[in-house]
Amino acid sequence: MCLFSWPSDGSFVLSDRNGTNPIAYRNDRLDAAASGAAFARSFLKVADFINGLDTRCQQKLHLIAHSMGNYVLRNTLQEIKNQVSGRLPRLFDQILMMAADEDDDAFDFQDKLSDLPRITRRTSVYFNREDVALWASDRLKGNPPRLGSDGPLKPRELPRNVYPIDCTKVISRFADPSEHGYYIKVPRVVTDMRFVLQDKSPDDIPGRKYIAQSNRYRLLEDVRSS
Repeated sequence: MCLFSWPSDGSFVLSDRNGTNPIAYRNDRLDAAASGAAFARSFLKVADFINGLDTRCQQKLHLIAHSMGNYVLRNTLQEIKNQVSGRLPRLFDQILMMAADEDDDAFDFQDKLSDLPRITRRTSVYFNREDVALWASDRLKGNPPRLGSDGPLKPRELPRNVYPIDCTKVISRFADPSEHGYYIKVPRVVTDMRFVLQDKSPDDIPGRKYIAQSNRYRLLEDVRSS
């Protein structure tokens, strides 16, 4: 397991008593954007190493990005595109985007994340419509609606290997009103992530309900439910 830690100010998005001071948040955005180049170098070094092996690597690489780490990922992708001409290296098997502090239209534009599916076999976008941290990012910091609270803007137009997953019903606001860290705090979500990393087909993961009209999965409280 490898951790890429970018230089956040380490403050919650509600950075003052009224949650109206955007300075620390804006600094984090700038630092996240600048960190994309460093992550891109790491990505390309790993890709070169794997491609240079005499035998095919039998292991799978996965990536989990949380909150503004998904904005780092956007800038990483753009830097990779600047450095690589032609086909992007498909390095990851699964990318899990958790509580993404990223625009909900990110998959619609090439200068955002529309090319992300080209570097991975599957992308799972987990979101919680009652995430207080992302509500603040949307309403108080001047951002568009957030991918991690609303899901993708045009779910029916997503690439075939991108899967939105609505976690709202399985997250208790009484346990933690923000639940921005549900990917490690909520066992029901952790269980679903484990199935994803075990390469279980999205349609066969227990405890999900597929909502055809919005092309998304909804997590159910009981894993045995379908």
